[in-house]
Amino acid sequence: MQFCANAQKGVLPTDSLDWSRTFAILSISRLTLHASGIPYDLVADLSDEDMQAIADKACELVVSEPIEKVVEFVARLYLAEKGASL
Repeated sequence: MQFCANAQKGVLPTDSLDWSRTFAILSISRLTLHASGIPYDLVADLSDEDMQAIADKACELVVSEPIEKVVEFVARLYLAEKGASL
């Protein structure tokens, strides 16, 4: 094992490119927005710049709040839009 061999030499694998590689955990597309209930006509009018702005805002929310709070916010917003009283 690479890690065991490096550990014996006092070198940790955290400096390798493998450790700095990122993995996406969230993505959006027009298809996913439409599938979430946003009407086709509204989604069809979104430019790539609009999509990027939505992704950037979602990222800000995920970074600034615990994911549980984001999910709660989205659920409450969704229910409010459906006319449910909270």
